Amino acid sequence: MKSKEPFRTELSINDIRASAWNASQGSEKSYEFLLKENRRLAKLANSRLRALEKSKLDMFSYDRAITYLHNRDLRRFPTALPEPTDYRAVVTQLQELVTFVNAKTSTVSGARKTLDAKINVIEEHTGKTFTPEQRIRIGHLLGNDSISSLLREVRGGSEEVIDIISELSISDANTEQISSIIDKHLAGYDPFGFNAEYLSYDEMMDELRQLYESRGE
Repeated sequence: MKSKEPFRTELSINDIRASAWNASQGSEKSYEFLLKENRRLAKLANSRLRALEKSKLDMFSYDRAITYLHNRDLRRFPTALPEPTDYRAVVTQLQELVTFVNAKTSTVSGARKTLDAKINVIEEHTGKTFTPEQRIRIGHLLGNDSISSLLREVRGGSEEVIDIISELSISDANTEQISSIIDKHLAGYDPFGFNAEYLSYDEMMDELRQLYESRGE
């Protein structure tokens, strides 16, 4: 029998929704279940967040979790549930916890393996070898949703994209600037002209090159 992977929880989104519904109908047992699971997963998730920060592997699933927390003016997952009557918020919070805890990159070992795999691909494409510090900086950039989407889209001919992105990451370019340029391309062409800032692939690459060249000035 295959052993359960350490990063996973058996709690499903359907379990959460069913319990939230029962709790909203007055089931104290269901609400206690939600309280217990939230407390358990919040403690586990917060422990993993701290471990990832300490190891400088605060990227990938960490980035999603922190974005969720920042949008709610939180630094860590609360061990107490939201207002008992706000079951939509209860489901949202527990769903985010399950998503994070079930992600391989929520653990230090999982994040490190994922980073190594991504960097190895970049090193093969570019013929370069990066220092441990450079690998971390590239990893932070690769964890960005816009950049990940771009690399998936152009993986057939992504050598130049990977080269420029790796150079931008080790030159300490602003991730928001890079994302803004890429998002203009990913938005796609609108024939009705509602996205006047759209950049073709070549235009996007020109702006990324210019951004990289400006870092050396």
